[in-house]
Amino acid sequence: MKFIIENEKLIGNLEFGALDISPNAQVGYRPFELFVSSLTGCSGTLLRDILVKKRQPYDKIEMEVSSIRNPDQANRIEQISINALVYTEKPLSADQNDKISKLVVKNCGMIQSVINCIEIVFTIKSTETTGDE
Repeated sequence: MKFIIENEKLIGNLEFGALDISPNAQVGYRPFELFVSSLTGCSGTLLRDILVKKRQPYDKIEMEVSSIRNPDQANRIEQISINALVYTEKPLSADQNDKISKLVVKNCGMIQSVINCIEIVFTIKSTETTGDE
C-alpha cells in the first residue's frame, strides 16, 4: 500500500483503487468511518459465510453501527456496537443468534485486533422476510 499526503487529504493507492482520507468529510472519508467500516465489513462478510456454511438461507443482512467516544481522551473510541438484522424465511432462534454472534467475534480478524482496547458488542437478530424485501 502506498499513501500520499496532498493538501487536505491522504490518498491511498490501494489494490481496488484510490481512497481519499480526510478529517474533512467534504474532501474524503473520515478515518473514524474507515475504521468502523473495516470492523463492519470483516464481521458482516464473516456472518454471511457462517450463514452459508450452516445452510441458513437469507435474503438480506442489514448492519447498524453505533459508537461511544471519549472527548477527554482525543475522542478515543471506547465502544462499538454492531447490530446485524438477518432477513430470512425461517428466523433463527435467540440461542442460534447468540452462538453465531460469538463465532463472528471470535473469528473476525479486525475485531480481534482491537478487542482488548475497545469494547465490541456484536448482536444478531433475524426476522421473517416479507414480500417487501
